Amino acid sequence: MGQDKAVLNNSKEDRKKSIWSRIFGPWTILILLIVLAAFLYLRGSEDTQEEVSNERPPVAVEIAPVASVTLRDTVRGIGSLRAIQDVEIKPESGGRIKAVHFQEGGYVSKSELLFEIEEVKHIQRLSTSRAALEETLARLENLRRNHERYSRLFESGVISENEFDRVRTEKESAEAQVRRLQAQVELAREELKDTAVRAPFSGFISRRLVEPGSFVTQGQRLATMYQTDPLEISFMVPERYLAGIGSGQEVITAVSAYPDEIFKGQVSFISPSVDESTRNFEVRAHIDNTDNRLRPGSFSSAEVIMGYRENTLVVPERSLVPTRDGYLVFVLDQDTLEVESRDIITGLRRPGMVEIVKGLEQGELVVVAGHMNLSDGFKVRIVEETGTEWAGSGEGPEEDSLDQPGIKAGG
Repeated sequence: MGQDKAVLNNSKEDRKKSIWSRIFGPWTILILLIVLAAFLYLRGSEDTQEEVSNERPPVAVEIAPVASVTLRDTVRGIGSLRAIQDVEIKPESGGRIKAVHFQEGGYVSKSELLFEIEEVKHIQRLSTSRAALEETLARLENLRRNHERYSRLFESGVISENEFDRVRTEKESAEAQVRRLQAQVELAREELKDTAVRAPFSGFISRRLVEPGSFVTQGQRLATMYQTDPLEISFMVPERYLAGIGSGQEVITAVSAYPDEIFKGQVSFISPSVDESTRNFEVRAHIDNTDNRLRPGSFSSAEVIMGYRENTLVVPERSLVPTRDGYLVFVLDQDTLEVESRDIITGLRRPGMVEIVKGLEQGELVVVAGHMNLSDGFKVRIVEETGTEWAGSGEGPEEDSLDQPGIKAGG
């Protein structure tokens, strides 16, 4: 019996050892040791990172204050400059070109002599008409005296009514002939005057299309004149701006020939209808060109100033950090020299500046350079601080463009 119990106990102990050997085999122990080592390593890394984070040096940044300015509310279009009027110079009487009195492509004043047409034939025609008129006037004077004499004789009953009617008819016929010859003389005088072709207004003139000695007919094109002060620009504007544009509003234009200058004018025409295919409407403006530097046909941009936005908050465009939902900026706490990321809502844009609709207050300092290395709570070191002069007047260059969606207008 005793031996049997001992064998049974040994058997139970062997089974327990077998179970524990299955659970805690050599591979299981190795895995546990690896997990434990990994845990200790990661915990040590976190502690190390925390220590490194606590010891991170301040990030060098440039900052600028949120400024309050006045912004223009504008709509932009593109078009071409054109003359208010252009006229083809044509003679009212034909003849041979005697002389040309202008420089091609030059500026001419109103009534300035442009072409001379040979006037000899016109002078002869005028002299002939005058001579015929003088002859007829002399005959008419004689017929009037006869009419007075015959009138007295008819009243006295000396002559018949038929004779008196004959004399009266001759007088009336001579009077009609005088009127006809007077008209001929006046026409010949006008034709002689028309041999001098003059500028109908002040402006630039094209190249001449005929040479001295050429024979021209009445109505033949000799040159073209352009009235260049003021010039006109026509451009298209989306219909959503129809209520904001009015006649007389200021317009600013820019051309590639003078990239650093702007030219001002006023709205002169607003189309009463909207194009159904594009949903745009036409706007025309007269542009001052007193110095005649602008030329018809030049490509030009135009901005209509619809109004001004006073006390508008703006920040440098460089301070914006794009996100999936919009933009954010880093705002500096001047006491702790730590930064805070803040979501903002933007509005109008100008070169180098952006309107802030929501998210910032005037005078707050924002990071404009170095923000790519920042995160919330990071300490910074200011290497450059810009005052509010960065914003200027707030209007920026007057030839600037608006690149916020919904502000530009196609042309």
